[in-house]
Amino acid sequence: MILLALLVNWLTFWRETNSHAATARGSKAYEQKKYSAAVDAFRKANAVAPTPSRAFNLGTAQVAGGNREEGSAALAEAMRDPSLRAKALYNRGNAALAAKAYDYAIRDYTDALKIRPADAAAKRNLEIALRQRSMQQQSGGAGGGGQALQPPPQKQKAATPQEQPRGDPNTEALLRSVQQQEQEELSRMNRPAQRKAHVGW
Repeated sequence: MILLALLVNWLTFWRETNSHAATARGSKAYEQKKYSAAVDAFRKANAVAPTPSRAFNLGTAQVAGGNREEGSAALAEAMRDPSLRAKALYNRGNAALAAKAYDYAIRDYTDALKIRPADAAAKRNLEIALRQRSMQQQSGGAGGGGQALQPPPQKQKAATPQEQPRGDPNTEALLRSVQQQEQEELSRMNRPAQRKAHVGW
């Protein structure tokens, strides 16, 4: 009986160590911009011991490597962890933006900004997606030459592009709010600084 318990503990330890080693290999490959190697390592780590964090790594590497649809699906799995949700939405928005699926990108960036309103990268990319969608509409092309990115199934009901009217007031209001916050921050930074004695920064 004790031998069986030791064997189970050893197998669990080996499994976790193996997934950690695969994650480390994937991280190194990702830093070196070897995305296919990173995807392989992260896929192995996630297969051995699936977690939202490993799904996030896999999805991010897949998106970086150009496999947007699989990456988006893996990022949707990562959203089960509330601490990864904003980052996963941002990365999935990047995949949609690259695929010229502007409505999906706008939805994901908007949702990311609801979680982290001060995220400058998400603000910038939301503005780009809104501008690109507007240019696409003005040129009269609903097709736009981009491939349609199918969103992975989600448990909560998300508005599809057909349901989301052009110039969605919620998105526009969020963007105006974000732009106003940026203006206030810039004006605060440009005010003459009052000298105070501080140690360090």
